[in-house]
Amino acid sequence: MDLDARIKKLGAGLSSRQAAWLHALGDTQEPLSTDEQSAADEIAGIVEAMFLMAAVDGVIADEEIDKLAEGIRHLSGTGAVDDGRLMRWLDQLRECLDADGWSRRLREATAKLKSPESREKAFRLAVAVAMVDDYVAHAEAAAIDALAAELNLTGDDATRILREVQQELFGPA
Repeated sequence: MDLDARIKKLGAGLSSRQAAWLHALGDTQEPLSTDEQSAADEIAGIVEAMFLMAAVDGVIADEEIDKLAEGIRHLSGTGAVDDGRLMRWLDQLRECLDADGWSRRLREATAKLKSPESREKAFRLAVAVAMVDDYVAHAEAAAIDALAAELNLTGDDATRILREVQQELFGPA
């Protein structure tokens, strides 16, 4: 990133995380540093994994949209994301899904997740989207398995995360 762009960003009061977030939302074309670009890619990958989990059965239920929006707001670091921006992002993801298919989008989303932390966060948030209605359809179960495999999670790690998410959503069994 050149000096002028850095000064402009600092003048606007944006943190690196905020710059990456805005870039992931498509709200800025400002050049990012390598670290900021990695962060933006990870945010985009996590959000797409959540979206794909919601869309796998062909119907995105209201509860899934709510949990997806909650996850996106959590990722933003501010707890707030403009609903218009959110809907535009979801529309873009839907267009990509329609054009490329579920498996290809899953591979592309997970390829953006470089760190073990981002892979676990993506799995955790995507599983929360699948489990939010306390029912996991066959397509969602298969999607959970496919996501775990694409993220190179061990069976033990995937099972641990599934249990933790279930307890976070519904309390102890």
